[in-house]
Amino acid sequence: MFRFLELYALGTAIDILSLLIVLIPLLLLLHFVYIKDPKRTTWYLVFGVYLAGVFSVVGVPDVRYLTVDPGVNVVPFVDMAADFQNAVMNVALFIPLGFLLPFLWENFRKFRDTLLFGFGTTLLVEILQIFTYRLTDINDLITNTLGTVIGYSIAHIFIKRSLPSGKTKDAFILSCIVLCLMLTVVQPISSVFWGVV
Repeated sequence: MFRFLELYALGTAIDILSLLIVLIPLLLLLHFVYIKDPKRTTWYLVFGVYLAGVFSVVGVPDVRYLTVDPGVNVVPFVDMAADFQNAVMNVALFIPLGFLLPFLWENFRKFRDTLLFGFGTTLLVEILQIFTYRLTDINDLITNTLGTVIGYSIAHIFIKRSLPSGKTKDAFILSCIVLCLMLTVVQPISSVFWGVV
């Protein structure tokens, strides 16, 4: 079991490193053309790394190997108690999303907007899992959204205001960039690293 977790963590680290090879130059370009704020660019990099970690852990497919595997659970709370550890990990995985959104973007200081972004991100991940060999599960949708709510609650208590001058559309743009990179170039780059390891 420990060896499995060790390999899982290594795989996630390799995916994040692979993403950084492409994301850092893209963010630098965006910094000089659009963002123009070093502090915000740095936090966008943190947000991008977090998203890459999430997409790696949940198993976003590689477009080169898409396959349809419609394993779907649409009955809420079935087997959630039996797989309590997975439920807790799903909650914990999305707490940073609920925290980072209102910290980086003022519009996400509204609960509804953060909730919808977390729910939408989770829904997208669960739909993408139809194209992998992983189960698309309503319980994941529930626990990930709960994690977003907990993260938002923590941010609401501790963060008095957001970073200045953040545009809400940046959250969507950055998320789309990271997702597209994870779907297309991260896996080929990761395979090079796996060849070395």
